[in-house]
Amino acid sequence: MISESAVTCPKCGNEVGREFVVGEVIFLEVGGVLVRRLEASCKQRGADIFWVVSDVRLQRLIKRVLENRNK
Repeated sequence: MISESAVTCPKCGNEVGREFVVGEVIFLEVGGVLVRRLEASCKQRGADIFWVVSDVRLQRLIKRVLENRNK
């Protein structure tokens, strides 16, 4: 299942990126790249923004992808 939702600044609501859920793993799309960790500041209000995907879930996804490639 793939779904997506907006990630916004906690102070002003400015959209920072889009969150993508693929199976059990969440990625953040920012400017055309998928990231799993973001430490940034909102350019409109200067609020700190921290976003981190679970490393364990990412490892599980990578393992499944590698296993499927070998089939």
